[in-house]
Amino acid sequence: MNWSRHGFEINTDKTKLDKDSILRMLRATYWASEVPEGELWESILNSRSYGLYSQDREQAGFARMVTDMTRFAWLSDVYVLPVHRGRGLGKWLVETIVNDPALARIGRIILSTRDAHSLYERMGFSLIGGEEADRMMMLTR
Repeated sequence: MNWSRHGFEINTDKTKLDKDSILRMLRATYWASEVPEGELWESILNSRSYGLYSQDREQAGFARMVTDMTRFAWLSDVYVLPVHRGRGLGKWLVETIVNDPALARIGRIILSTRDAHSLYERMGFSLIGGEEADRMMMLTR
């Protein structure tokens, strides 16, 4: 599937993913910096992946859902390149994923974040209890 807005595109076609760019982006994050590249890429290939592409067809961002496609999903690896931030692309990427018709039956979406609570709260996620209560968020629908 693909979605377009203001010259940008979100696409679920894994053949379009720029492996080197995505791995470079994720290696710079606090959550994936220690994951071996082979394992990181395999996790991407085994998920519903969403590439965000610029007007020049460059990899501008990425996110994925780890899911059984029916009951449960884990939103992970949401990332927009710094050069493209401040345009609402991260919000659009997450909105697109949460509203993807292919995931419409999923009743529970979980994520973990250290620093983007307000982004996810605007989309209906709320903090959940437990050991990592300050990071774990869930959307129940």
